[in-house]
Amino acid sequence: MPTSVHGARSDTPARETTTQWLLVAGWIVGAALLRLLLSSFVPLLPDETYYWDWSRRLEGGYFDHPPGIALLIAAGTALFGNGPVGVRGGPAIAALLTHVAAVLCAWQLAGRGRAGAHAARRAAMVMAVLPIATLGLVLATPDAALFATTMLALLAVERALAAPVRSLVSFGWWVAAGLALGGAFVSKYTAVLLPMGLVIACVVHPALRRRFADAGPWVASAVALAMFGPVVLWNYFNDWLSFRFQLGHGFNAAARGNPISRELEMIGGQLGLATPILFTIMAIVVWHALRDGWQGRRTATPTDLVVRRFALGMIAVVPLAFFAISAWRRPVEANWPAMIYPGAIMLLATSTAPVAHGTWWRRGGWLAGVLLAIVCVQAWRPLLPLAPRKDPIARAHGWPQLAAAVDVARHDPFLDGTVDRWVAADRYQDASQLAFHLPDHPMVFSLNLGGRTNQYDVWQNAWGRVRPGDGLVVAFDADAKGDSLAKVVSGWFADTQRGALVVLRRGEGEVTRRRIWLYRIARDVPRESPRYGAGLLPRTESGK
Repeated sequence: MPTSVHGARSDTPARETTTQWLLVAGWIVGAALLRLLLSSFVPLLPDETYYWDWSRRLEGGYFDHPPGIALLIAAGTALFGNGPVGVRGGPAIAALLTHVAAVLCAWQLAGRGRAGAHAARRAAMVMAVLPIATLGLVLATPDAALFATTMLALLAVERALAAPVRSLVSFGWWVAAGLALGGAFVSKYTAVLLPMGLVIACVVHPALRRRFADAGPWVASAVALAMFGPVVLWNYFNDWLSFRFQLGHGFNAAARGNPISRELEMIGGQLGLATPILFTIMAIVVWHALRDGWQGRRTATPTDLVVRRFALGMIAVVPLAFFAISAWRRPVEANWPAMIYPGAIMLLATSTAPVAHGTWWRRGGWLAGVLLAIVCVQAWRPLLPLAPRKDPIARAHGWPQLAAAVDVARHDPFLDGTVDRWVAADRYQDASQLAFHLPDHPMVFSLNLGGRTNQYDVWQNAWGRVRPGDGLVVAFDADAKGDSLAKVVSGWFADTQRGALVVLRRGEGEVTRRRIWLYRIARDVPRESPRYGAGLLPRTESGK
């Protein structure tokens, strides 16, 4: 009998560990299924179709971002077809990889075994309920590639820091970190904040400073920069277009708001992406990691857990500090500081602080789960009393109807006698949606007469393709400004016809309106883009 009791007790930790890993699998599979469900019934947003159009013309870089998202979408459409699930297929695989890498990183950081399984379960849960980690990774945006590669880089960096300085094991993990970091560089320019945080940690902490004597970090840097090389070359041959845009996008002064309101807006965005409770708890555990690591700096060795946690804390803090500085000059979009979350999630999952385990931890999980459910229902069917024009999900609706009306206009007898019949819109969002939803997925121009410079200005646009005798169908805003732009285009053609008015709706609610215009017999189309005046577009690219 005692033996039986003793055996039962000895089996308890093993059973508990097994239960933890079953819960890990449940959270990972559940989150993946939720993302798949949302991908299947939420139409593609305009930014997603914009990146999809990039994937049809793969290059070393693009006006807005490096090519990571275009590569992911190209892989997804090759595997799953040219529909919404295909466009989001590559990012969905990246999201799954992010989730698995987060679990492995937490397991390793907590010391494996029973404690590691417990930390892995916590990481899996946070990644499943945190809005930015689940809902944010549904969409085909650069953040999908950035999160996956960043989490893999953190996994490799943590293992490299856990190995002795100048050891073969450490070198191998540094090489892996370099590969992952190179992937992050190819995903989004803000990935530079990851090594920036690590370098700052190594400079200020004596134990981490010894890593500068190791060849591994330098080799990792070389690997990452080599992978980033094609992006640099693309910018070189395009007058540093993307670099200049992003620097101006982040630091040029903006008139909207004042520094204090912009700072509060940035913090409010993070409270929405991570929920107020979990964001606060993450901030506390990051502070604990920095404090404990700094207090033990005189006696710590390079491989100590407190030193590794200090490095992860610095990697989480630096992006927030960077965008706090940026917000002092111009508004910061909520997802821009997303680089803070991979490291913060790891510290939260492995923290032993009471705040990370008690009542507020449970409340934070429940609140995140409830908000996740509300947003999922809102994505499926309007639940919140939001006007369609202010509902972010509504921006994905109505485009098939506009494309159907444009397709009818392409075959209108008014265009008889024209040579080629082209399609255009004034905004890149409209142009990409039309290209995606028109049955033959044609090349669609974005004239950008009333909008900002974008990738369509870099590609050969209407100025280089529409020749004398051609016809053109254009979708403009159905308002006074759109009518005035339509009249500008009418001066380039012999005849103009005002076409159908299309109301883009989500359910019964009106999101926006577009007016279709038909132009026949081109005769005086400009030979270069009017966007030259913006000072961003290189003349060598417009007339390819």
